Amino acid sequence: MRFYKLNFGLFLLLFSFTSWAQLPKLTFNSNQSLSYSQLLQAYQRIDSLSEFMKLTTIGYSDAGTPLNLLIVNKSKNFSPSVQTENRNAIWLLMNGIHPGESEGIDASVFYLEALAKNPKLIPDSITILVIPCYNIDGMRNRKKYTRANQNGPEEKGFRASACNYDLNRDFLKADSKNTFAFYNIFSQWKPDVFLDTHTSNGADYQYTMTLISTQKDKLGGPIADLQHGIMTPWLYANMKKKGYEMSPYVNVFGQSPDQDGFEVFIESPKFSTGYTSLFGTLGFVAETHMLKPYPNRVKATYALLESFQVYISHNKGLLVRTKTLQEQWMQAQTVYPSNYKVSRESHKDLDFKGFELEKKPSTLGGYERNFYNTKKPFQKTIPYYDSCVATVQLKIPSYFILPQSWAKAAERLKANGINYISLANDTLIRVNANYIKQIKHSNNPYEGHFVHSGMACETRRMEIQFYAGDLLIPTHQKGIRYLMEVLSPQTADGFMAWNFFDPILNEKEGFSDYAFEEDAKYFLETDTVLAQKFEDWKTQNPEKLMSKYEVLGFIYKNSPYYEKEHLRFPVYTLD
Repeated sequence: MRFYKLNFGLFLLLFSFTSWAQLPKLTFNSNQSLSYSQLLQAYQRIDSLSEFMKLTTIGYSDAGTPLNLLIVNKSKNFSPSVQTENRNAIWLLMNGIHPGESEGIDASVFYLEALAKNPKLIPDSITILVIPCYNIDGMRNRKKYTRANQNGPEEKGFRASACNYDLNRDFLKADSKNTFAFYNIFSQWKPDVFLDTHTSNGADYQYTMTLISTQKDKLGGPIADLQHGIMTPWLYANMKKKGYEMSPYVNVFGQSPDQDGFEVFIESPKFSTGYTSLFGTLGFVAETHMLKPYPNRVKATYALLESFQVYISHNKGLLVRTKTLQEQWMQAQTVYPSNYKVSRESHKDLDFKGFELEKKPSTLGGYERNFYNTKKPFQKTIPYYDSCVATVQLKIPSYFILPQSWAKAAERLKANGINYISLANDTLIRVNANYIKQIKHSNNPYEGHFVHSGMACETRRMEIQFYAGDLLIPTHQKGIRYLMEVLSPQTADGFMAWNFFDPILNEKEGFSDYAFEEDAKYFLETDTVLAQKFEDWKTQNPEKLMSKYEVLGFIYKNSPYYEKEHLRFPVYTLD
């Protein structure tokens, strides 16, 4: 199809004179953003203008607010289609996960209004899915003083949800209803491309728009080659032609990006694009710079939406084929890498446009403050560390077995479209069981959890009693990476890290020292292996012999009385 380029200035002028009932006449020559009620009216208006658009409700927030999705399809097909090579490419655009970062919210209204008024602009080869605002309760919590340092708009939504969660840390633990609504969209539509719109913090530089592309080593496979070898370079070139030259997201705080270069941002699976990459979706995060004028940030976001539409519409076949190849590649792997960290072993040279970082005395205290001098722009070649290495390599089993009693975990697997078999009968099965041998406990809460880390395990073969209704989960399916991430005890964002299985960390039974003394003597007399272990322990720990609890505790934990359930990770594997 022929693509008609929209004149942004003309569109803004037309938009400001459109009859919008009670909506403000936004031109973005002022420092304003839509409120939630105005946004809802805007989408209802857009829906009424075009037969090729449908506004739906796909779930509810924790505060009971409807969460909406706008579907754009030139064939008026508003239901998820069968995943064939002839299908449309599916592009999911999410706005307002942090509602104070509102450029995407407002730019999408302009973008969709243009498509609604001129159907020729709607590509035949794309189904566009738009979440007007994901954190709608945060958007309703509108205030002037939030997002400190951000240059507008005058009033903004609040970062957290109604339950004070940062929803961009919730994609695996799923504490919010919003996340389950997202699962509903994602598992049904299976998007090829995902874009999440944000505003950056941190260092100052010349770019209005920066971009996160899902980290290449973490993504892996043919889709990493497409994203980093073809699509991302094209987006950078196209945005530069439009006057919005981009940089990779500048993940720098407290120093200048040119001081030591900077590192790629690793979006672990708790983040939106970290989650979507588990299913082979091309993931991007738009990060406009907080200090640039708000109208410019909205225009840059609008320009990026145009660029995404052009690329996806012109490369529909390549995107669909590569998604299929990626799914096949993921299912062919025998090892799952996780817990990535940036590698400093290599870097690429980045032509970077920044501002000189200077120091000047603070007027508030006896220290020097940082000051980016915008009158001293520079263009330098700096190192950009864009490679990562996995710190954990996990063997992929043939099956996981999850007892149905762990309902919180099972609920999330089902919501993510994971295929499983319910055991028909009570069955004794010989499985691989992991025992937690090392774990670090957080001293402070993070997003409603005391997160665990540093897990190390010992695997044992044993027979476990399972019951009718327990979940037998094959790993050979499209959700293989999601399964490995959430059901492996060693992963940084798995269910173990987020406290789903904390009851296994505590012993449920014990002993009385005055009564167990005779039992301990009996076990030492009748079990030669235990007796030798006790002798070795005494040699290695002479200082503990004066404590009856240390002595009896050692014997108890090596006796038949010690509960096998203690520290046993309650997800089992079959090879």
